Amino acid sequence: MNKPRWTSRLHPMQIVLGLIIWSLWFATIYGAHGVACAVSPPDPAQGIFNWLNLSFAVGTLMVAAVLLWLAHRAWKLGQPPHELDERQLFVTRVAAGIHLIAALSTLFIGLQLAFFPPCV
Repeated sequence: MNKPRWTSRLHPMQIVLGLIIWSLWFATIYGAHGVACAVSPPDPAQGIFNWLNLSFAVGTLMVAAVLLWLAHRAWKLGQPPHELDERQLFVTRVAAGIHLIAALSTLFIGLQLAFFPPCV
């Protein structure tokens, strides 16, 4: 049997890829929040309509879009008719679910950040 490369849609790496993307986004957004508040905090009079919240919203929506695309791609790959064995079908279904969970987690956390005044 020919083993798929780790970048293949059928490789078991796809199962954890969504959580890796989410964790990188999570660390980046919270690190950026701390640095931005220390270096150049937005004016509190602006409320939630400031450059920092806009950047959180845009970054969150971009990462969520990538994760939703990965979930859709994995789910479609496992739909009949297909020539996948049980292991490959398992990888596609589990990967789709985890990508979806990572996308929902990204939206849940990121949009909370975007709709609260930062640096208070």
